[in-house]
Amino acid sequence: VSRMVCEGVGLCEAVKDMAITSTGIPDVRVTPVYASKGYAYVRVSLIDDASAAEDITTTPSDLFTYSQPFRYRWTDKRLSSGLLKVAPGESTKVTIQGTDFDIYLPEEGQGTRGVIIADPCFSGKWVGCQYGSTLQTLKRITGFINAACENDRSEGGIDFWMILGDNFYDRSGELSSQFFSMLTAKAKSKIFAASPGNHDYWVGGSPLISVKGKDQFANGFMQYYAMDAEASKEDSVNFLDFSQDPSKGGLSKLKANLPSAKNFNAYFKIGNLAFISYSGAYDDKAVQPFLEEACGWLSGQGDVVNAFVIGHWNDGGLGCSNGMDVPSVRSKMESIEGCSAFGNKLKYFMGHTHCNEVTETGIGFMVAGMGMEGCGNFGIPVLDSTSASRSNQSSPKAAAAAAADGLVYYFPIQDAKDAGQGDKYNATISCFEQKGVGGCLAAGLATKWA
Repeated sequence: VSRMVCEGVGLCEAVKDMAITSTGIPDVRVTPVYASKGYAYVRVSLIDDASAAEDITTTPSDLFTYSQPFRYRWTDKRLSSGLLKVAPGESTKVTIQGTDFDIYLPEEGQGTRGVIIADPCFSGKWVGCQYGSTLQTLKRITGFINAACENDRSEGGIDFWMILGDNFYDRSGELSSQFFSMLTAKAKSKIFAASPGNHDYWVGGSPLISVKGKDQFANGFMQYYAMDAEASKEDSVNFLDFSQDPSKGGLSKLKANLPSAKNFNAYFKIGNLAFISYSGAYDDKAVQPFLEEACGWLSGQGDVVNAFVIGHWNDGGLGCSNGMDVPSVRSKMESIEGCSAFGNKLKYFMGHTHCNEVTETGIGFMVAGMGMEGCGNFGIPVLDSTSASRSNQSSPKAAAAAAADGLVYYFPIQDAKDAGQGDKYNATISCFEQKGVGGCLAAGLATKWA
């Protein structure tokens, strides 16, 4: 009944069969290492079928030190994971199930480039995805991620990409698998990071309407995205904290059955940028010691030109604890030793309210216009810190990026509420493929946000 009502008022698309154009590439994740462990490592993970009988083949052969079926939720999947030592500034090749993945971690202090989005939806299976069909989000989000990752960084390509919560509004894991099945090996080789949102805990969006035996409570999320978070500090093999069974414990409406916040607290560096990621589902008591640790680490990173707080909620409510929305946490961090010295160079990205826009000039950016109800705008937010190191670039594509001297850019693709703005998807993707993302920043397709 609720779905019929939702569809009737135009907030839920009728569930449709979507053609899946799978690349057949193993579902590999490359995530940044928790920074206290040092810089020259990444976590490499494989998500496959828990019932798979065949052995996993990798080069190096000892790549995975952990391999277990998912626990508690999405138990049809298996997670295999391990830390990999890399040489920053050079490509490191690993082979997983016969497919090569070339992993690149920029040198410390080196300029870097990436795409950051939030709240991507393409299906109305669990909740509404008002503009999913109009904006062709499944085809186009996977399309722009693949295109952005196609070129090497020397040719204007990106080093990393991130999703900041409400990842496909997925209770059961099948929508996540559908999306990632359409990504190329190059896209899956890039550094990736994720931070959970309210719909990753409670598919209905709030603990007040949670279903204890069915909602994932971010358990599927934390295994599927395999972040090397605070929980891994003492044990990099058994790197996730499974101490809380989400089907047991206290009232889910009081958030008493959530996994440890340590599964989502992470700070890390990519080139000359620092990132501090956390979940607003937890209160200050669970997160404050982590923030102090992260700021202490940041104080020693002399080659970091900007630091970003990354999370989901832009305001309170819908599962966000008091004062734990991203702007409030960033404001709180301004008074923590180590972060206070950064001033306006401490910035933030967030999602939740479904818009792509600058929320605080030069500091705050919302990147959640990816198909859900709300503003209706759709585009590609890009973070680019390479301007300081472009002067000696000899590549024609890198030279094309030299005219762009900003930090945050936005490629508008389409506006579901304003057809007059046109559809810039094909032109943008063609530019990405020919010039790389960096080469397109000054090509008249992007707006400088900061």
